[in-house]
Amino acid sequence: MTKEAETRRQRVARERSATTRAAKGSVKEAIGTLIGDDAVRAEGRAEKRARSVAVSSGKTSARP
Repeated sequence: MTKEAETRRQRVARERSATTRAAKGSVKEAIGTLIGDDAVRAEGRAEKRARSVAVSSGKTSARP
């Protein structure tokens, strides 16, 4: 496997991880809204925002 192919695979894996994290944030936000828990809702928003910031800054991994 070439170095370029490996780099592409790593990038795709990071993007997938960030997308999964954003989806998890959406679910947490929805659950927080449903049960009326502002802390859970805020946590979900923060996860979604972290993914957005990571994508806009060129970093695909939104992990702290």
